[in-house]
Amino acid sequence: MHNGKRVSRSPRFWAPFEQGALEVPTSMLVIRPADAQGLEGLGEVTLEQGFFPVHAILKNAGYTVTPRAEGRFDMVLVNLTRSKAENLCNIARACAMSQGMVLVNGAKTDGIESLLKAVRKLVPVEVVSKAHGKVFWLEAAPMPDAWLAAGAMVPNKAGLLSAPGMFSYEKVDAGSAMLAPYLSGLKGCVADLGAGWGWLAAQALGPDVAKIVLFEAEHNALEAARLNLTDERVAFVWSDVLNIGKTEPFDVVISNPPFHQGRVAQPEIGAGFIRSAAHILTPKGRLLMVANRQLPYERVLDTHFRKVTMLEQNSGFKLFEASLPKR
Repeated sequence: MHNGKRVSRSPRFWAPFEQGALEVPTSMLVIRPADAQGLEGLGEVTLEQGFFPVHAILKNAGYTVTPRAEGRFDMVLVNLTRSKAENLCNIARACAMSQGMVLVNGAKTDGIESLLKAVRKLVPVEVVSKAHGKVFWLEAAPMPDAWLAAGAMVPNKAGLLSAPGMFSYEKVDAGSAMLAPYLSGLKGCVADLGAGWGWLAAQALGPDVAKIVLFEAEHNALEAARLNLTDERVAFVWSDVLNIGKTEPFDVVISNPPFHQGRVAQPEIGAGFIRSAAHILTPKGRLLMVANRQLPYERVLDTHFRKVTMLEQNSGFKLFEASLPKR
């Protein structure tokens, strides 16, 4: 029992409460929750989650969810991501928003050890190890300005704004660079599935494009794309690309789909992008897609399109044009 509430499951971040080291606060902000496990015991809780599929699940479960939290809370819990710079920024933000304690929760593969060392150099911390990771906590205190700045949007090598935590935020990735030459001369309405911070869409925005819609699941990446692409023909949709609902038909879909969430490869994500492309294209529409060479997308393309051509391949990537989607 915690403050009169029975908790049915006990994820790692509950360890300090179970051991009596911390009391469950009246109000709590949870940054980057992966799911709702354990949240039912936290009282009045606000969740910050910018990844649309998880955001939607948490919202449908009845939680208050926002892609970017503001305000003050009795306690803030930071769940680590794969980006150290993003994590440093979130810890600094948590300290600025907490009126009491800050908890940091992460696995060893998230870099929890190096972050613990960095925080420990500045303030006293308490630590519990559990489930191949750690949770540590500290009294909220100002963190270095450089930590907050580490997560800010700044121009990258392509001259566009991006930030840590976004895919290939420092420069254009090799797959997108391979696809770009095929985007000149596009006509009609274009959709970019998994648009990121908008570089591919910028390459596709030729004079004959009537409209281009960027579909992206990461809210922060889409906000960067809004800043990078100010042409009035560009529209932005924060959504789960695997579950695009009713939309206008598109003449062309372009995509460099992700193939993992976290550290485990998930080729089915790219397969879902292919299905979504076939769903939103006109009967004579076409898909231009780049993918890692080892990923087996040929069968999925053949299932959903009448004509499939490999335009190019190299040691790392393969580039497809698929047209005439099957209904």
